[in-house]
Amino acid sequence: MTTTEPAAKPFRNMPPPPPSFLSSLIDERTQPFWDAAKREQLVAPKCSNCGTFRMPPSRFCTNCLSMDLEYEPLAVTGTVFTFIIVRHPLNPMAADYVPFMPAAIDADGAPGMRFISNIVECEPEDVHVGMKVKVVWNHVSDTLTLPYWAPA
Repeated sequence: MTTTEPAAKPFRNMPPPPPSFLSSLIDERTQPFWDAAKREQLVAPKCSNCGTFRMPPSRFCTNCLSMDLEYEPLAVTGTVFTFIIVRHPLNPMAADYVPFMPAAIDADGAPGMRFISNIVECEPEDVHVGMKVKVVWNHVSDTLTLPYWAPA
């Protein structure tokens, strides 16, 4: 893995994503999300016309087809909707990072929208559907901060 920025120390069992993955996440529609994350503020995109939350921030609202989008600040809590436990790395270089738990999180204050991220700071056997979680911030670099979720 080569990068021009030093990587922050990862959360236990959670490697920083490769730079090529990160560069594909950030564009003009998602930039407000990443800017807020740098300030450790959780925001969600929602339709300015009908109020439907949409993540990722698609070009058109799935409810009313409006192209108008705004970002609304959210509480930093949520509930695990579903998760998996990854125990075997697909790449041998990731062997030190298993197990890890990617999850779909129902964020409080954003009905109908789910964040996809990782649960950290707990053992895999402690994660369960319905578990209350809170955002913890991983400062991957000077320009990128990722929201992960930990037990509330």
